[in-house]
Amino acid sequence: MAEVRRMLTTLLWSSNRRLPLLLLTAVLLSARVSAASIEDVRKQLDPATGKAKDTATAFGINGIVSARATLDGGKVLAFVQPVGAAGVPILVTGADAAKIVPRNEVTLTGTLGDGPLGFAVLLVKEGSVTVGQTNKAFGAAEPRGAELFKDASSLDGRYVSLTNASFLSPKLDGSGKIKVKADAGEVTVLVSKALKDRDVPAGAVNVFGVPVKVNGEWCLLAARFLSVNNRNAQNLATKHTCLTCHNPDVKAVGPAYRDVAARYKDDPDAVKKMCDQMEKGGGGRWGPVPMPALGAKVPPADREQLAQWIYGYRWDALLAE
Repeated sequence: MAEVRRMLTTLLWSSNRRLPLLLLTAVLLSARVSAASIEDVRKQLDPATGKAKDTATAFGINGIVSARATLDGGKVLAFVQPVGAAGVPILVTGADAAKIVPRNEVTLTGTLGDGPLGFAVLLVKEGSVTVGQTNKAFGAAEPRGAELFKDASSLDGRYVSLTNASFLSPKLDGSGKIKVKADAGEVTVLVSKALKDRDVPAGAVNVFGVPVKVNGEWCLLAARFLSVNNRNAQNLATKHTCLTCHNPDVKAVGPAYRDVAARYKDDPDAVKKMCDQMEKGGGGRWGPVPMPALGAKVPPADREQLAQWIYGYRWDALLAE
C-alpha cells in the first residue's frame, strides 16, 4: 500500500504527467485488491443480518467447491471451502460457471454484495476463476438431524449431512427447491433449477451440503444424496475386493465410482449394464487395465446391490448441472 501511495503522489504532483480521472479511479480501486483467506472473507459477513460489511475490497481466495446450484440465467451459486472449515458463498456468471464443479480447487477474485437468495455472496469477477486440482477432498461432513435446522447458525458455511431424510415429492419440479422429511421435521433442500422432472432418490438418504438462511428459513444447499445403506454397500464391496481397484470418490486402478455413475446418469439401463460388466469383465471403457469377470465370485443379488450403490453417486453429477 505504501508503494501505491508513493506512485499516486508522484503522478498527481508531476507537472508534465496529468493522470486522467478514470485512470486515477482504476489505480485507487486496484489498491483495494486483497489476497485473503476464506476465514478473512467470512469476517466481513454480518451473521445477524446476512449482509456484507465491506463491499469495496476485491478479495482473492483459494478453496474447494462443495455445494452448488444453477439459478435463473445460468448463474451459479456455490460454496468454496477450506479443508475442514466453513466456506464462503460465491455467485458466478458467464464462462466461469462451468469451472465451478464440486471438488474442484479454484482460485478467484470478487467483491462482497447482495446475493439472489437474500444473503451476501462473493460476486466473482468474470474471467478470474482458475482451476487447480480436480476431485479434491475438502473434509468429512458433519452429520446432523432436522432439529438443528430450526437454527443452523452454528453450522453456517459448514459442510454437513442431513441424516435419514426422505423426499416428500416424487420428482424435482425445476423450482430449485424440494422438501425432505427427517427424524425431527422437514427441511427445504436447494438444488439446481436445471433439474426438472427428474425422479428423486427412492427411500431414505443422507443429504450432504451447506446450510443457508433464505427468507428467515434455514435450508440446505445440496451437494450429494447418498442412501442411508451406503455403509452396508461399502462393506459388501470390501467383502468382494472391489475396493482393491476402485474408490467411490477418486480414481485408483480403476475409475472412481462417482465417475462411472456420472457416465450413466441419464441411462435407464445403467444398473443392468453395470451388472453385466461385473459379471463378464472386459476392458477399453476406462483405460488399458481390464476389469476381471466376477460372475463366478459375486452372486447376482450382490452384483445388483453393488450396481445400485454405484449408480447412487450419479447425483454428484446431476446436482452440478
